[in-house]
Amino acid sequence: MRVDDAGSSWSSNIGCLKACTDGIARSVEVMMPCPWVAHAARLFGERPEIDIGIHLTLTSEWEAVKWRPLTPAKSLRDETGAFLPLLTPRDGDSRQSLTESDWAIDDIANELKAQIDLGMAMFPHASHISSHMARHFKDFDPKVGEIVSDLCSEAGLKDDPFGSGLPRIDGYPKFPRNEETRISAFTSELAELSSGTYIFIDHPAVESAELRETGHCGYEDVQQDRLTCLQTLTSDVLRKQVERLGIELISYRDI
Repeated sequence: MRVDDAGSSWSSNIGCLKACTDGIARSVEVMMPCPWVAHAARLFGERPEIDIGIHLTLTSEWEAVKWRPLTPAKSLRDETGAFLPLLTPRDGDSRQSLTESDWAIDDIANELKAQIDLGMAMFPHASHISSHMARHFKDFDPKVGEIVSDLCSEAGLKDDPFGSGLPRIDGYPKFPRNEETRISAFTSELAELSSGTYIFIDHPAVESAELRETGHCGYEDVQQDRLTCLQTLTSDVLRKQVERLGIELISYRDI
């Protein structure tokens, strides 16, 4: 049970923490280039029982808040110095993607190493890496996947099991904004699972003026989406369903 995007905002930090302490989440992914990563380090440094992943980041998708590479990485930046919005092109989305730019493999290698080095310094109990806005960066380019694998070996981190084919459950229909609908859909899907190991990924957050202004074309109601995510992950109904079905909640560290 994994929750993503700690470090990106105060709202996400608190949401990810609550999803673990008051809900069913077990792993938290932290974005190292983002503005609230020091706050995340303080929160989760006090709770070493919560599994931490370094959420490798090569994109900056929101319109009103941006983050930049930790390294010069000129081939990974837009005209303002921020990461590009997308990793690969999307139908109906005119924003620039990294695959459409003249990216350099050395820039990616140096940037990912810097993120991992900083992550290990700020989160010494981190167990693994994951990829922001991608199943795994090896799907972006096999050479990048090789770099990530080598960097993980050097740092003593596990490469993302999700990128290795761990099956994902949806939990609920895409982008519902209603707490009751999400909880009902999630409990129903859990009841239909066969024996095995699965991954669930979402992005809980708490309300704030900052989160209210976060979004991009086609995904303007980010706050409502992420609030209902947190409400779902911390609901008594969902927790009781997990207990009733005998589901073991695990983290990447447990794997």
